[in-house]
Amino acid sequence: MARAYAETTGCRRHFLLGYFGEAYEPPCGNCDRCTAAEADPEAAAAGRRPAHPAAGRYPVGAEVRHGQWGAGTVLSQDGDRITVLFEEAGYRTLSLDALAGHDDLLTVVRRPGRDESCG
Repeated sequence: MARAYAETTGCRRHFLLGYFGEAYEPPCGNCDRCTAAEADPEAAAAGRRPAHPAAGRYPVGAEVRHGQWGAGTVLSQDGDRITVLFEEAGYRTLSLDALAGHDDLLTVVRRPGRDESCG
């Protein structure tokens, strides 16, 4: 997680609060990423990782299930990867390329803000 924090291209407050399971809508205006974006918006946009085509399938807050690691929650998304907190296995950073190539690897059980299961 320390490496992911160091390499994040977005708001660090958002990253840290997501790590602890709290929702936060960036920008915070206080971290180095947000203040750099305020000082030079074009440079900040150029440094941002583009969203992966599969990113929409695994939104932040979605409840998911992995065959080996069990139930978990998507905590963050950064470019081509997502971070999931699994109840039994802890934090795992997953490649969206790998997930896109294997539809059965990670199943979305419930999307954020919805009461009914996906299915």
